[in-house]
Amino acid sequence: MLRESVYKRTLELVGEQYVFEDKAREVVERLWKRREQYAILKTDREFANALTADMYEVTKDVHLRLEVRQKKSYDGVELPPVAIPHLLEHGVAHVELTRFPSTNGKNGERAIQEIDRAFLLVERARALILDVRKNPGGDGSSVALATSYILPPTPQLLALYHYRAGMAPLESWTWEKLPHEINGPYRPLADKPVCVLTSTETFSAAEEFAYNLLQMKRAVVIGEQTRGGAHPSRRHVIDGSFVLLLPVAETINPITKSNWEGVGVMPDIRCSKRDALKIAKKHVLQQIQVPAHIPFRKRRVRHV
Repeated sequence: MLRESVYKRTLELVGEQYVFEDKAREVVERLWKRREQYAILKTDREFANALTADMYEVTKDVHLRLEVRQKKSYDGVELPPVAIPHLLEHGVAHVELTRFPSTNGKNGERAIQEIDRAFLLVERARALILDVRKNPGGDGSSVALATSYILPPTPQLLALYHYRAGMAPLESWTWEKLPHEINGPYRPLADKPVCVLTSTETFSAAEEFAYNLLQMKRAVVIGEQTRGGAHPSRRHVIDGSFVLLLPVAETINPITKSNWEGVGVMPDIRCSKRDALKIAKKHVLQQIQVPAHIPFRKRRVRHV
């Protein structure tokens, strides 16, 4: 009975909320036709994988999936900071962006503080390497915040989030005033060379971050082609045992009038994720006119 209720609820949610109404109808129709096949599957994981595969067959949407809910306890598990700064030699800074939490959510203020602190610690850098190779995504609000440190203070439109027909789109803009700014805007990184590192693990909001900077010609993207998920999603827990990841919007870049859905972000310089940082270092050394044969010695900046 549990799987039957999960199956029915999945059909309801997809039919009511999936970003493309025509595709939503096709998904519901396909899942309805295959209901007998789902009933004979032995495990919850097989059941979830089968529904996910059929939904993908219709939509080709990597965000749309049903998963078995993990029963691990994360109590007491400390997540790494959202942004981890490093200072390298020759005035080059390397900032790892581990995820993009909502700045409006439960831990939003903490995310804002961690991003602000990281960029303040590297504000005197001559060049900046922003690393989203291990970033699984998150929310566009912190994408907008992180982007604001390397652009002039005049607000710039980064993305439009289009929902189903009849719903007004939402806009994502850079921040006119950053958290630490008291006596007016001060953006010392706005004219410094920037590289963004990507990998096949870079997904969703992290892809938006790289894609926006690529299209604005504000950064050189180095690394691997990303996964290709451009649809902001909601997470629905169904009957306590399953989770439906459901795309409810489409991200549209104001420059390209499109996005990276299904194709990923194509780097300016393609290389393995293992080599991306090394290549980025060489690239920024050329930009700041430091001889490339001079070695780097990395040291981590501790948070205070």
